[in-house]
Amino acid sequence: MEATLKQARLFKDLSQAEVAEKLGVHRHTYMKWEKHPDEMPLGKAKEFCRITNLPVDIIFFTPNSTFSRFKEGLDNVTSSS
Repeated sequence: MEATLKQARLFKDLSQAEVAEKLGVHRHTYMKWEKHPDEMPLGKAKEFCRITNLPVDIIFFTPNSTFSRFKEGLDNVTSSS
């Protein structure tokens, strides 16, 4: 299962404003992250997962995400060491 930030937010019946407030950011900042989740700082991503009670890999480690490509790169580095 994979979920976008928006899907996770809607699953928890939260508005963008509510999530932004819980994350301590302006609503426009959160709206930008919904469109470009790879720009969300790791600390805020972890907090978002706590708020939605969903694991980070479901939301952020989808096959085409920057997080996945970064993790693949780390795996390649550690396996070739």
